[in-house]
Amino acid sequence: MKRIPSIMLKKPILLGSITFVVNLFISSIPVLILHEKHLEQNKNMFSISTLLDNQHLLEQQAIVNSALFYSFLFSITLSILIVFLTTFLKKSYLEVENLSHYDGLTKLYNRLMFMEIFQKEIQKVKRTKNHLFLVILDIDDFKPINDTYGHLVGDDAIKTTADTLQRLLRESDTIARFGGDEFIICIVDPDKEAASTIVNRILNEFNHKMIPVIRNNEIQDLQINLSIGYTAYKNEDDFKTMLQRADQALYISKEAGKNTATYIA
Repeated sequence: MKRIPSIMLKKPILLGSITFVVNLFISSIPVLILHEKHLEQNKNMFSISTLLDNQHLLEQQAIVNSALFYSFLFSITLSILIVFLTTFLKKSYLEVENLSHYDGLTKLYNRLMFMEIFQKEIQKVKRTKNHLFLVILDIDDFKPINDTYGHLVGDDAIKTTADTLQRLLRESDTIARFGGDEFIICIVDPDKEAASTIVNRILNEFNHKMIPVIRNNEIQDLQINLSIGYTAYKNEDDFKTMLQRADQALYISKEAGKNTATYIA
């Protein structure tokens, strides 16, 4: 799909217009060249006065006009078909792109897309004075939620977590669903305390985050808590090394009793 020119995906009408002009040019030029040659032949055979009244020449001109008209008609028909085809391809491409870049349940970026974005941020931060942070978090006791309330409630917990995290983050922050009940966040900021501020904001919000569930025909409130691990970029780091430290920090948070955050430099 990447080989499809971007013009086909972004500007179907422009592509149709280009198709019309190019096809009209290609189909008309041979007709005009042959007509010109025919005129030269007639000039050699007849005087100018005779040429103007030449019935054969008039017939040839009618044929040329007819050929040009059908060339125009064919070109505009082809361009309309190209516009419709390109519009269909654009829609199909965007659907495939959605599947390849976004998580189906939460509509967040998926793991592969996040990794691609994060690698680019590493390259950028090398040229600036910004600080780059990697934050990984997951829902505490998620398996018991699935086992007790069912997978639909588990999905609701994941979607509620995703929506809440998006609301708490800034536009400049990047979040993705990393897999299962895990989420991962990229934070870039000139302030070295930016990640701590955001992490604390997340913890405070989830200290009282509830979702309504039905159990034994009764509506209950299910508490959602998070454990968080995060780290900052150091020289020669890549995504893998930062993820290892963030994972280690997350493990420490789990061992410390969950519903907390751990930072590893």
